[in-house]
Amino acid sequence: MVISMQAVAVSDAVLWVGLAGLILVSTVAGFVAGVQCAPWLQERALKRAARHVQRLFEFTAQHMERTSQLCQMLSDAATSPLASAQWDRLDTARKKLADSWKGMAERQVNSSSEVAGETCPTGSSQFHIDWAKGPVDATTQLPNRETFETNLQQLIQQSSEHCHPSGVLLFRVDKSDQLARRYGADALNVLQSKLATVVIKAARNEDLVCRLDGDLFAVLIPSVSPLAGARVAETIRAAVRDHAYRVEANGPEVLLTASFGYAVCLPAEPAMLVIDRASEALQKSQSAGRNQLHVHDATNRLVARIG
Repeated sequence: MVISMQAVAVSDAVLWVGLAGLILVSTVAGFVAGVQCAPWLQERALKRAARHVQRLFEFTAQHMERTSQLCQMLSDAATSPLASAQWDRLDTARKKLADSWKGMAERQVNSSSEVAGETCPTGSSQFHIDWAKGPVDATTQLPNRETFETNLQQLIQQSSEHCHPSGVLLFRVDKSDQLARRYGADALNVLQSKLATVVIKAARNEDLVCRLDGDLFAVLIPSVSPLAGARVAETIRAAVRDHAYRVEANGPEVLLTASFGYAVCLPAEPAMLVIDRASEALQKSQSAGRNQLHVHDATNRLVARIG
């Protein structure tokens, strides 16, 4: 009887030891399998997310392109101006789209800046750009908007490759409508051509002055820190303010000033985001009165008045 109980106890012990061993083996096997499969599972999840983002991108891009076409169709089909309520509705939708796009672009820039910091461990380096000089504006012989956009893309590309910021300065002639009414359109063109000459002399040799449209001009300022770029912009503003303008050599002096908006151009960011920031700074200057300069700090999203 005693021997039988001992046999049962031994068999139970063997059973428990076997179960414990089986559990241990299963745990180790599961851990090993998890370690081996984890990279594959992560890769699979990333590919699935990438496919989803790509589909969402294609959907968004197609609808934005379609919206652009619809706007053109509406412009062509409208035989009379839209009612105020209709225009307000379209303008509200435009602002919402612009805000969404700007937020997406800023997040993209932040991500690109983090990557740039990893790919440029030794820091940034100065660079030089061989600007495209044509086509040009017929009145001032400055590069026109098309050339400006081409060079802006080159500026951003070079900034990205060298991990160095740059700058874009927009400026608009103050009270140009009043000047045109008082002196005539031809005289205004003469004054704007002289202003362009003043800006070229005040800018650095490596900068590019362009005429975008009518009384709107731009200066591309490559390979410059935010502080140094703001100083260049202030130098240009002061030169425009202090110059004595005359339509004719012996004619009376004409009061001519401009409003300026400067934006820091960070590496790898979309061109339209830079233009939006410079335009925002320019609008601040125009709202504050003539002969003003505002600077948009891309990092802190601040628009500061200078001078």
